[in-house]
Amino acid sequence: MDATEASPIAAPGLARKIGLAWAALAWEGLWPRLMPLLAMVALFIAAAHLDLFAGLDPWVHTVLLGLLAAAFCGLAAWQLRSFRWPIREEAIRRLERDSGVPHRPLVAVQDTLAAGGADSMAAALWQAHRRREAERLAGLSNKPAHPGLAKLDVWALRIVPILALIVAVATAGGWRADRMAAAVTPAFPPPPPVVANLWIAPPAYTGKPPIYLDMAEHDKLLRVPVGSKLAGFVDDVRGRHAPKLVIDGKETEFNTVSKGKYQIEQTIMDGKQVVLEARGDEQARWKLHVIPDLAPTIEFSRPIGVDRWSTKIEYVAGDDFGVTGVQLQIRLHGSVLGEDMLSDDEEPEVMRVDLPVAGGAKKVADTFVRDLTSHPWAGLKVRVMLFATDALGQKGRSSVETFLLPERVFNDPTARALIILRKQLTRDPKALRLDVADGMRLIGNHPDSYRSDPVVQLGLRIGSARLAQSGDKPVIVETQKLLWDLALRLEQGATSDAERQLEQARQDLRDAIQRQAGDEEIERLIQQLYSAMDRWQKELAERMQDPEERRRMMEQAEKMDPNNTITSDDIQKMLDKIREMAKNGQREEAKRLLEELRKMMENATPMMAQPGQRGQQRQQGQQGQGNQQGREMMNQLDRLSRRQNQLLGESEREGRQQQQGQRGQQGQRGQQGQQGQQGQQGQQGQQQGPGGQQPGDGQWGEQQRGQQQGLRNQLGDFMRRLDENGMPMPESLGRAERSMREAEDALRRGDPREAGRSQRRALDNLQQGMGDMAEQMRQRGPGNGQDIAEIEERERRSEDRDPLGRSDGNYGDSVDTGVDKIPLELERQKSREILDELRRRAGEQRPKEELDYIDRLLKTY
Repeated sequence: MDATEASPIAAPGLARKIGLAWAALAWEGLWPRLMPLLAMVALFIAAAHLDLFAGLDPWVHTVLLGLLAAAFCGLAAWQLRSFRWPIREEAIRRLERDSGVPHRPLVAVQDTLAAGGADSMAAALWQAHRRREAERLAGLSNKPAHPGLAKLDVWALRIVPILALIVAVATAGGWRADRMAAAVTPAFPPPPPVVANLWIAPPAYTGKPPIYLDMAEHDKLLRVPVGSKLAGFVDDVRGRHAPKLVIDGKETEFNTVSKGKYQIEQTIMDGKQVVLEARGDEQARWKLHVIPDLAPTIEFSRPIGVDRWSTKIEYVAGDDFGVTGVQLQIRLHGSVLGEDMLSDDEEPEVMRVDLPVAGGAKKVADTFVRDLTSHPWAGLKVRVMLFATDALGQKGRSSVETFLLPERVFNDPTARALIILRKQLTRDPKALRLDVADGMRLIGNHPDSYRSDPVVQLGLRIGSARLAQSGDKPVIVETQKLLWDLALRLEQGATSDAERQLEQARQDLRDAIQRQAGDEEIERLIQQLYSAMDRWQKELAERMQDPEERRRMMEQAEKMDPNNTITSDDIQKMLDKIREMAKNGQREEAKRLLEELRKMMENATPMMAQPGQRGQQRQQGQQGQGNQQGREMMNQLDRLSRRQNQLLGESEREGRQQQQGQRGQQGQRGQQGQQGQQGQQGQQGQQQGPGGQQPGDGQWGEQQRGQQQGLRNQLGDFMRRLDENGMPMPESLGRAERSMREAEDALRRGDPREAGRSQRRALDNLQQGMGDMAEQMRQRGPGNGQDIAEIEERERRSEDRDPLGRSDGNYGDSVDTGVDKIPLELERQKSREILDELRRRAGEQRPKEELDYIDRLLKTY
């Protein structure tokens, strides 16, 4: 009979009791098999907490973990090889056994009647039997499981792993997740990280420093100008693919230089985020803000003015990264100023003048003053526009100004007639060309009107003939220039060429100062200005020999204020001040003095024609010649002082080097024994010369002594020239000569420190001699009264000024008028001394930070 096919009788809690019996059977079969595995796990955890895996070689650690894992798996397979889960019948039998009831009631209630099922009495009797057996099911109960470990582990070795685990955890101070992680993770060295050296280099014209991209600075905001270049290298020896640079989703792959080395260079025009990707992951990310380069701006700061014959234009230009060029464009009134017309360099109706601009200046405020009366448009209405350009070629334009281009006033009637012909040829060259040619021939037929000047006669004849034959643009331009030159010759004679050269030299010097040219170019242009001034003064003197010219100049002089007359010495003194200020870096003051020089030159011609002043002018000329010699001697003495300063710096450097070398030798000797010390000293005695001089120092000392002797000889020649010219000899120069001789003796002995002290005394005496000579020239030369008045005026103004040099109180002179901008001679001397000291320190061995600071101070000069 199959009991499982019988219809069961429900009994409360029977299924639960059968399930507990099944679990007890499973536990009794599984726990003895799991105990060795759990013991192995406990021992591993104990070993991990005792940090037994620390210090193992990574590969040994890896092999050991592999062996432990294999052993664990093998043991588990061996222990569980015969295990099977119990079935329901086994659980029922276990429940009946645990309950101790006879006749197996669980089976009885599930049995069926084998025969006689049709007999109602037999069926009723069978059902009564099943109900009686079902009532016995309530007495069934479960007993605890008995795995039987005590029988299997007679020595109770299962307690050892538990005790080891408890001791290890207590020793480690509690559960240590870090030691557990270290136990299952071999300490292999991490793969080399991705090393990125990236930087962003802004365009050079911006003047901004490069920006280094640090991978540790996550999401750092980078502000870079447009057009900046992102460049750098990436080292990634473990990477299988080249790194990528991603800017706003746009990927750029690095170029492969060699195995594991990559480089990139990319121009940044826009973007908000930069990401570096390598090994398939994001390595670094930065935020990006691209600064746009705006177009420059320029405007007239004041209305266009006229200073006698010169056009004066004041303007202000600016750009976020620096203005690189400013251009003035002039067009005849009535024409259209448009970009399409102004960009054509061949446009005949546009006059372009490039204005000097200091490179990289973010704001330019300057004044353009130039004599444009020689232009054919002089006396006509013109329209003016300013253009500013930045490094990217972007242009900014100003508003349009209209004004009357100044023209020169000619007193000579023939010169005026030539200028009228020139204007007609400018207004309408096609229609009036033949009329102008006839006018030139008509003037040429009356030699008396131009004093029978053969140059004027030949020019009119040739010019009229060429103009009548051709109306081409080159012929028109040459004829306009010819008419101007002839009119200027009739008005001023041949001096006009020298005057134009002088004005051009002055303008070239002003432009060079404005664009911050180098010292060599400034010095060359100053010498050019000196030469042009000499030629102009000589031609003025020759011009005064003509009675007619002298009479005309006398008429002009009578109209001028006699208090405004100047001498050639005043002009020469102004040139010396300009030269000194340009050398000292006071370039704005030098530009202001150049403008004053232009105004002084305009008054020079009538002054030199005053009657009764010829003797005075001759005397002033002699004084000017003497002052010129004095200035040359002052310049020579200044050169001697500078050379002495250089020799002083070389001696001081050599003295420091010898002192450092002696300290190193003494330290080395102090570590040796007495016998070794004597042997070393004997060896050094053979190597050194007199005075402890090192090998090679004798050659240096002899060379320096020769240079010092040559400088002393130059000073002797200078002192003899002073005596020959009858100038008093400053005592300080004699002391300087004796100090130089003492320096020679010290250099001959190989003692640079003593030589430096003597050279310092010589330099101080030379500078004192320069001051004494300057004071003598100031007392002897003309114009010293003006210097004294200038000093008194400054002292008076300084009484009412605050510590910042501003006027105290609400007065009219509280506004800075620029009067105090030009320094006195003492101030200029102090400036020279500071510059000499800076140059001396720049040649010494000093800390790098200090040398960089000195270089920045000297950069302007």
